[in-house]
Amino acid sequence: MLRNLLVLLATSLAIQAWALHPQEPVDNFHLTDHLGASHALHDFSDAKAIVFMVQGNGCPIVRNALPRFRELRDAYSAQGVAFLMINSNLQDNRISIAREAQEFSFDVPVWVDESQNVGERLGLIRTGEVFVVDPKTWSIAYHGAMDDRLSYENQKAVADHHYLKDALDDLINGRRVRLSSTDAVGCLIYFPDRGR
Repeated sequence: MLRNLLVLLATSLAIQAWALHPQEPVDNFHLTDHLGASHALHDFSDAKAIVFMVQGNGCPIVRNALPRFRELRDAYSAQGVAFLMINSNLQDNRISIAREAQEFSFDVPVWVDESQNVGERLGLIRTGEVFVVDPKTWSIAYHGAMDDRLSYENQKAVADHHYLKDALDDLINGRRVRLSSTDAVGCLIYFPDRGR
């Protein structure tokens, strides 16, 4: 049993080592969204911030977090913040993502990373993670949970801590993001070629 616990701990630490950390640069990438439109990260060079949430079909965390994600999009788009989602799941494709988007009213573009190249470069670990990119430096300003409302055991009616909102407020107001990283909850993304 101790051996199994050590293997689990080592695997968890190895997975966390792949994720991009705050202040690390993000290279430009191009992807097509679930509706077939082509996009590039650097298309948002005039934005105050770029926010993306990692999406995966069937993930209850993403489905549950989506209304709050849309609320933040509605509140911050007028302030020059761009919002999108990215899907790096091998089992999902543009057609199945479009069906999920229609069923759960995703009115945020889902960029489809069928090759997993972008997910590998970004160090994506699980669905439900959010990233904030600062277009002034093209680096990660925040990475982690949107807030503390959802956990694996339960969900609160209202969050006590609003990590994404606080990070956006700091960035928009020219301040260093005070809390740049938190642990996110969500479904693990399988990367068969990770580490090769």
